[in-house]
Amino acid sequence: MLNNSVIESSFITGQLSLDAVVIDLFRYSNGYIVITDNSPFYPKNYKWRDQKSDRGVITFNHHELNIIKTYTAAIIDGQIYIDQNIPNKLKAEDKLIPAHYLASLNGVEDQSIIGEKVKLSVDAETRHKISAAHSMAHFMSLALNKSANKYWNKDYETDSLGHFNLDKAAIFKSSISELKSIDIYRFGKSIKKKGFDKSSFMENLDKASEEINLTLKNWLATGSEIQVEYTSKNIQDLRLWKSIVENHPVVIPCGGTHIRSTAEIKDVKVEINPGESDEYIVIITHCDLR
Repeated sequence: MLNNSVIESSFITGQLSLDAVVIDLFRYSNGYIVITDNSPFYPKNYKWRDQKSDRGVITFNHHELNIIKTYTAAIIDGQIYIDQNIPNKLKAEDKLIPAHYLASLNGVEDQSIIGEKVKLSVDAETRHKISAAHSMAHFMSLALNKSANKYWNKDYETDSLGHFNLDKAAIFKSSISELKSIDIYRFGKSIKKKGFDKSSFMENLDKASEEINLTLKNWLATGSEIQVEYTSKNIQDLRLWKSIVENHPVVIPCGGTHIRSTAEIKDVKVEINPGESDEYIVIITHCDLR
C-alpha cells in the first residue's frame, strides 16, 4: 500500500532532472510502470488530454532505461489507478502523480529496482519544444479573443485583456506537441445563445487569421516574460500561466509546462481551417525557436 504523502511532482517547478527512490514497479500494457517518490516528468492529463507527456531516461547502477511516456496516476486508499482507470470523482485525500511507462526493463529484475535510488532525466529538447508550443497556444487564444471581440452581441465572460473569451466558450479539443498546437473550436447552438455571431465570424476566417498573425507578430516584437505560479508540488492543485501583454498582466489557469519568455520564439504562424462540419474550425499554431 502506497503512502501518497511522500510523493512529489517537481516538474511543476520546471525541473528536468533529479534523484528519486523507486517505491513501486508493476506490469502495465505490455510494459512496466515505475513510481518514484519525486519526478521531473510531466504526465499526460487524463481528463483534458492536450499536452504530450515527457519522455526521457531512468538511470541506476550503470543501467539506463527509456521512459517512453508518462501517464497520470491516482493513489486512492493506497492503490494505484492509471490514466483512464482513474475514477471521475476524487476525494481530498486522493493524490495524482506521474507514472513512468517503460516498454522494457532490458533484462533487469523488476523487484530489484524497488527501493533503488535512481536518476530521472527528461528529454530537455523535446520538453522545450512542447513548452514553446503550449505558451504560444495561450497567446494565440488571447489573439483570437481580440480578433473575434467584434462578433459578440451580448455580454460574456472576458479574458485578462478585457475581450470576450471565445476560447473558453468554444474550445472543444486541443493537442500540443513539439512546436505545434492544434485547437478545435465548436460553434454550436450554445455559442449563439451566449451572443456570438457565428455566421459573420465564419464568413471572415481569412480576415481573422490575418489579424491573429499580426497581433502575435507585434506581441513577439515587444517581448514578454512567462511564469507558472504554483502553490505546491501536487498535480491537482491550481497552477496559473502568467505573462504581460500590451502592458496588461494576463492570467490563464493551466497545468502544463511553458517557456520562460517569448524571446525564445523566433517566429509564430497561425492558420485557420474549416472543421469536420460547419460547426467547427481548426486553428493550427506553428512556432520556431531561436
